[in-house]
Amino acid sequence: GLPRGVVKQSVRVGAQRGAGGVVRVAAIPGQDVVVLHIAGGPALTLHPETARDLMLAQQGMVKRSRGRGGEDDPSPNEVQVPAQLQWRGLEQAAATRGATRGFLGDVLLSAIEVITGVAKNPAANFIASKAVQHVDDQVVAGLYALAPETLPPLKGATPLARAPAAVDGGPLLVFVHGTFSTTSGSFAPLWSLHPQHVRTLFTKYAGRVYGLDHPTLGVSPISNALTLAQAMPDGARLHLVTHSRGGLVAEVLARVCANPQLSTDDLRFFKGDEYVEQRDALKALASVVRKRGIRVERIVRVACPARGTLLASKRLDAYLSVFKWTLELAGIPVAPVLVDFLGEVAQRRADPQLIPGLAAQIPDSPLVQWLHAVDEPIAGELRVVAGDIEGDSVTSWLKTLLADSFYWTDNDLVVQTRSMYGGAPRAAGASFMLDQGGKVSHFNYFSNERTAEAIINALTQAAPTGFRVIGPLSWSGESATGVRGRADNARGTDAPAVFVLPGILGSNLKIGGKRVWLGWRLINGLKRLDYVPGKADGVEPDGPVGSSYADIAEYLARTHEVIEFAFDWRKPIEEEARRLAVAVEAALDARTASGQP
Repeated sequence: GLPRGVVKQSVRVGAQRGAGGVVRVAAIPGQDVVVLHIAGGPALTLHPETARDLMLAQQGMVKRSRGRGGEDDPSPNEVQVPAQLQWRGLEQAAATRGATRGFLGDVLLSAIEVITGVAKNPAANFIASKAVQHVDDQVVAGLYALAPETLPPLKGATPLARAPAAVDGGPLLVFVHGTFSTTSGSFAPLWSLHPQHVRTLFTKYAGRVYGLDHPTLGVSPISNALTLAQAMPDGARLHLVTHSRGGLVAEVLARVCANPQLSTDDLRFFKGDEYVEQRDALKALASVVRKRGIRVERIVRVACPARGTLLASKRLDAYLSVFKWTLELAGIPVAPVLVDFLGEVAQRRADPQLIPGLAAQIPDSPLVQWLHAVDEPIAGELRVVAGDIEGDSVTSWLKTLLADSFYWTDNDLVVQTRSMYGGAPRAAGASFMLDQGGKVSHFNYFSNERTAEAIINALTQAAPTGFRVIGPLSWSGESATGVRGRADNARGTDAPAVFVLPGILGSNLKIGGKRVWLGWRLINGLKRLDYVPGKADGVEPDGPVGSSYADIAEYLARTHEVIEFAFDWRKPIEEEARRLAVAVEAALDARTASGQP
């Protein structure tokens, strides 16, 4: 349903155009919300300025223009509403994000409504409106024992103070849900549609199967991880299956379990008064983990924004509208509190930075940065289930809406695909499976047979069927394919040689075979890159930075042997030029027989 309020105006766009004449629809920022009904798609509940900017984009106009004096001219207060929607200048970009048929102009706007009185307390600011609290009140935080027959809502049941220790010393399995959701809301389709898989899990884990119900907006994933750790028995061996933001909770716990001795480098990510709760929660979590000897041995992470989602966009209202629609597509009931929350966000154009649980998911947040600032791979196994929706014109239009707002890449309508592969590297390995197609969406992973089976395999098999090793460019958030690394260059001396020289800072550097620049050791390794002329420090070039030079190297490799000449950019350029001359001479000598340049 739509946010509760009074409908001020409602216009059926197609019918109005057939009748002729012009109808003006007025919406007042701060008082009203605009609802755009997409034929065959969602109802986008938007702040009036978001709706205006969206309509301008359909006409190829930018949000703001420059005046003659160089100052910003405000966006027009009146815009034309087209019946047919298309991203001017972005058609090709959108098509490459998954359109399989149809032109983006096939997307139709069927109706537009203006609703007023959505905010429950218009005089209050967003935090004081208690919209966040009402969403989080869906759960009573804690660990709950699950049953193999059904997975009903857990609110009203009694959470466990401590899970019982495994008599046989085996692992415990915990389900960790995502944003706006609950254990039942995220995972019930696995119980109802795939009961045989659930029985397999209960047999595998000897009935030790639990769910962590937790608030997702008012607190950070660190606090959620603390709640989980506090319910663990001494010496617990944990296997976790997570959905969406729940993966960040698991990553936090795995990171601390791997090294519960927090350093000043760890805590400096959370410096400042605004992060005091996260800092205190992290210290408390480390203390609990040390005392109880908790180990995270395996994580099956489904559609996790491991490298964050760009929710800092000013289109949070559009994002939430699509989020709500994906729930509806999956047949999952939409909680009234989520509808109310969407209305509050749309009327106030709320900033997600004000919401701790969402702010933690922004790519440059302290949490996301800290999760990737590790010197060495951490203990345990990571299995990633990723998805990219491919569909019709409406789907492609929505993916472009989200891409323009948040992602710049493939996505499942909620999380960008390339973000799903991140996290701390694992000593026992990290693998993935990627599902693509029209049935993929953020809330279908536990109902679709292919991904449901993959999740069970990932939990129960030592080498799960259908999983592949995560490639370095996908781990770093630069590729959505999962496997992408640098292509092998096997043309040899029968082809011309071409040298690719990176720009300044464009070469990776390693020390003792371990990459420091540009890799996960960067944060704590910069001091090791100090350059002292004449002193041997063990630093060596380690290839070009992949994200910058991969495409041109792959293109040139079609006709040439590509020799990627990384260099130590700390040293005097004359010194590295002499090393380049030696490499060029060697390449020419190798082509004496073939005569290639």
